[in-house]
Amino acid sequence: MKLVIGWLLCLVVFSCANNKSSTEVFWVSGIKSSCDNGAGKSECVMICKETKANDDNWENFYSEIEGFEFKKGVLQKIEVLVTQKEDPLPADASSLNYKLVKVLEQKPDNRGHLIGEWYVQSIDNELIPQDSVVPALSIHISDKTIYGNGGCNSYKGSITQLGIETLSFGELLSTLRLCEHQALEDKYLAALRETAAYKIKDDKLHLYSKDRNKELVFKRMDKSKNTTRINDIWAAVRIEGNPINRMVEVPKLEVNVGDMKVFGTDGCNNYFGTILELNEEIITLGGIGSTRKMCPDMDVPQRYNEALSKINSYEFDNQLLIFTDKDGNEVLAFLKTD
Repeated sequence: MKLVIGWLLCLVVFSCANNKSSTEVFWVSGIKSSCDNGAGKSECVMICKETKANDDNWENFYSEIEGFEFKKGVLQKIEVLVTQKEDPLPADASSLNYKLVKVLEQKPDNRGHLIGEWYVQSIDNELIPQDSVVPALSIHISDKTIYGNGGCNSYKGSITQLGIETLSFGELLSTLRLCEHQALEDKYLAALRETAAYKIKDDKLHLYSKDRNKELVFKRMDKSKNTTRINDIWAAVRIEGNPINRMVEVPKLEVNVGDMKVFGTDGCNNYFGTILELNEEIITLGGIGSTRKMCPDMDVPQRYNEALSKINSYEFDNQLLIFTDKDGNEVLAFLKTD
């Protein structure tokens, strides 16, 4: 009998030792981050074990939480029961089980609203000149990268800090063209490099330096989903209703809806610009930048660039893409190059 009782006591002690449990409280992000979970690239939620959702102490969380529902754009403070898993464990598997006890608090996670394409409205309270190519910024949270155009040169970089109110970038790499509005681009990139905090209000993104002496204000690019037909490479056939002489180099236009950019040639110089607004009828371009070559015949390039600056809306007439000005007059007509 004593042997049986002793054996049972040992079994209870052994069982308790291998089923230790505790509760933990932490914040779960409303965004996901690119991570390597041992089986390849994936997306993980991030957690913060501080009492408040601290800006600096977020880390990837690789385990499942039984009973928990991730909500995009929502910070959730949760209490979980943590228990030890029984051996044997699969290779690279966590030794802990997590089970939701209850959700303690929920509030917006503004970091999700950073995702997307933005164009600059002002730098240090100075509006971007209308004749300038508008600098643009594209933010990707999952892989913590940014890229864009400074008004002349393309740039890219990494997100080194992403908190509830803090945001900073690593080294920005850019192309090295010299352009007409170089001073504007230099000012923009300098302010972007000093970014330390952010705020989103009324669909505008404000980026601040650490001392708040520098501020960039962006507006989200307005892009409709029903714009795939215009996303192509086009060759000009008419300028303000007049056919283009086929003996000269024909101006071309490439519309990149994904990046909200336009590129092309006016028949002499290459040009580029940012699309600020695009839906099924309206297209609004920022300033257009270009190279500055002089060609033997500048008539078509000059007329084309003047017409390009008047674009306000567009429509399709069979295979023709027709751009009109604010009064509805045709300014440019194109055919697809293929």
